[in-house]
Amino acid sequence: MASARGLTNFMQAIGKSGGISASNLYEFTLQPTEKLSKFFDDNLSGDIQTLTNDPSGMNLQLLCNEIQLPGVTYSAFDIKSVHKGITQKHATAKVFNELDVSFFMDGTSLPLRFFRAWQDFIQNGVIGNPRDYYSYDTAEEYRRTMASNYYEDYACDMIITKLEKHDAEADNDYRIPWEARLAKAYPYTVASIPYSAGPAQLVKVTVGFYYEYSHLFNPEKPAI
Repeated sequence: MASARGLTNFMQAIGKSGGISASNLYEFTLQPTEKLSKFFDDNLSGDIQTLTNDPSGMNLQLLCNEIQLPGVTYSAFDIKSVHKGITQKHATAKVFNELDVSFFMDGTSLPLRFFRAWQDFIQNGVIGNPRDYYSYDTAEEYRRTMASNYYEDYACDMIITKLEKHDAEADNDYRIPWEARLAKAYPYTVASIPYSAGPAQLVKVTVGFYYEYSHLFNPEKPAI
């Protein structure tokens, strides 16, 4: 038999489950390939620390303004039942939504430089002197700027981690209810950044990612 539950009962039940989830507790990490890591080391003047949680310098974690857990949708086809008016929708394949991440721009435009460098690595847009792209004397360098690297070298896994506050008696500052792995991700677009002569505002950049698939897992339990 159903019974009435008041606000006190609701708050007690929520408290036992760890409280209400906070939207501003999260982090993400990248797992770059060996060649991609070397490219960052050679071209970003030591900013490779942006891939980690190294507290010694500015990193992308601190500048990340907004990130999403991409949605998943099933495509389906209709099967008409023998009963009139009944149609079954059978699942055919998962469709993974694209990922958009927004960053604040610091004084060095670190997010912009980082992700544009990643895009340059995808299709070798970095040569000695950009002014010589269309020079007849640098035909080899011109061809190199239009050549793409291998997919296995520029696509890497991205891990999105949800954080929640621990109890005061807990050993760690945060607990992790889930993590999401986005397999073989890479930035397919860096959005336009508007600048104007009006009042000064925070500058943001949005980066869009393609990836193959995603899945959730509990980091505290071994994968099955």
